Formats: sequence, C-alpha cells, structure tokens
Amino acid sequence: MEKNDNIRTAVDWKNYAGIFIGAFLFAAPYNLITTPLGLYSGNLTGAAQIIRTVLTDVFQIPMNFDCTGIILYMMNIPLFFLAYRELGKRFFWRTLITVTLTALFFSILPIPPGPLIADKLTSCLIAGAVSGFGAGLILRCGSSGGGIDIIGMYCLKKNPDFGVGKITLLIAAFIFLYCGIFYELETMIYSAVFTVISTFAMDKAHYQNVKMSVIIISKSSYIGDLITCSLRRSATYWKGTGAYSMDPYYVYVSALSRYEAERLRADVEKIDPDAFIIIQNVQAVTGHFESHL
Repeated sequence: MEKNDNIRTAVDWKNYAGIFIGAFLFAAPYNLITTPLGLYSGNLTGAAQIIRTVLTDVFQIPMNFDCTGIILYMMNIPLFFLAYRELGKRFFWRTLITVTLTALFFSILPIPPGPLIADKLTSCLIAGAVSGFGAGLILRCGSSGGGIDIIGMYCLKKNPDFGVGKITLLIAAFIFLYCGIFYELETMIYSAVFTVISTFAMDKAHYQNVKMSVIIISKSSYIGDLITCSLRRSATYWKGTGAYSMDPYYVYVSALSRYEAERLRADVEKIDPDAFIIIQNVQAVTGHFESHL
C-alpha cells in the first residue's frame, strides 16, 4: 500500500510540474507575440483581451501592466463552481491553481513595444503551436486553463467522443465577428489563424479521446494494482502458461486513453523489464468507460 502511495505522490508532483510549465507556455506567446501585433484569441482569453482594450482605449483607464490575466481570472469565477460540482474536487483545485498561474504570467511577463517576429503569419503559427501545446499539456496533467476548457471538459465527460477544441471554435466565431466589425479585417483573419493553430495543437497534445487496448503478460502480480491505483482504471486478468517455457504468467487486459497507455507502459517496464506488452488503437469502446480528466 505504501508503494502505491509513493507512485501516486510521484505522479501528482509530475502533474503539478506539467501544469506550471503548461501555464507558462500558454501565456507567454500572448504577451510576447500576439499582443504586440494587436491580435486576439477566439476563446475566453480573447474576450478578456477585448475587455482590456475597451478599458484602456475607450474609457482611457491607465494600466501599469497588462490586466488581461486579472480580467480572465474574474471571468472564470462562475466556471469554478461548475468544475467543483461536475468535474471533481481534484480537477477543481488543479484548475484553480492553473488559472492563478496563468493570470500571474499574464501580469508579470513583459510585453515588447514591437512584435518579436515581423511576419504576422509566422508569428501566428509559432504562437499558436506553443500556446496550444501549453493548453494541451495542462489538460493532460488533469487540469484545465479555465474558461472554455472547463466547458469542453464537462462536455467530454458527458460524451467521450467530444473534442475539447470544438467548443473553442464555436465560441471563436462570435469573437471574430466582433473583431471584424470593430477592427480591421486583417486583424480578424490573423486572429483566426492563431486560434485554429492553437486549437489544433491543443487537441494533438491532449489526446484524451483516443482509446487504446492494452494486453500485458507478466510474472508480476502487482500490475493489477498499478492499473487500479495509479490510473484508477479496471482490468481483467487471468493466469496463463508460457507455451514454450511452461512458466506461469499473469495476463492483463484493459482499455485506456492513449496517454494512460503510455504511462502504464513506462511504469510496467520499471517493475518488470521482461513484461510482454501489446498496445493498439481501438475504433470504439462500448460499456462504461469514464473519461478521466
């Protein structure tokens, strides 16, 4: 039991480290690349950017720092309740930490007076890839960046085939419509390019909806505890015999998400380097298969 607790503690620290890195990677491209170009993101962050622009340009409210993170944090407060009630306390606390870190990075990272990269298309590609990977890393670590991520994860829990990025594109349409009316058409187009790239990168990094079947043949009886305790999944196992060696083995079968399968393979190799592991994609999983957030 103590060994299980140690594994779980190591996984938690690894996740929190990933959340910290993901929050930085998500916020940095905004301050360093897109904000100097006057571009907006098609999500709740973009809405916070628009509110910031209205406060500074229309109402002439002086700002000593970029207040996008503070506005974003305030907009997330109602969604914290949804995360707490529907997505679990652990997910809620991780999301609260993530949004706090994101708001902090938005506030302390400097905004250069001019764009770091002159070409707007190149800027959109780089910023979108980095920011999207950061958001996907946060999701893979069992948290979210708040905002649309919470809504997307809630929909994913209700429908395992739902991609988190889909709802991002839906809400993005309304933000881009606003940009098209009040700003130049070029701003709307490049903002859309940035959002599409970041959404694509996020869904690639967070492959929660990719299902895998895993078969493990090992002499270790601890593999079952590893699946149930570390991954909080179930498995079926039986005792088999090697056809050539006639040695006794345990045969485990489980259905996992892609990143869970990769974690399991790494952990099994540490416990039993001689284990035989088969991992393959599956088209669909019927029955009760909960989406772990």
